[in-house]
Amino acid sequence: MIGTVVGLIVGYMLSWVGGHYKFIQLDPTVYSIDYLPFAPRIVDAVIVAIVSLGVSLIATLYPSASAAKVLPAEALRYE
Repeated sequence: MIGTVVGLIVGYMLSWVGGHYKFIQLDPTVYSIDYLPFAPRIVDAVIVAIVSLGVSLIATLYPSASAAKVLPAEALRYE
């Protein structure tokens, strides 16, 4: 959860810096704009947070289910 929050904060900071200082320039003869606009939205942050936490939850379920099937005495026998 901490990684998701830190990632969202850093991502939004970089997005703000990129939009404010217009770091990514585009060729105006090819595109109708001369820089790449950044438009972070709260909905995007919520979707990213839900997907990130969902993947993390799913990634912890399989190892914990496998560990729950092993008897403690069996696990300690090979240590």
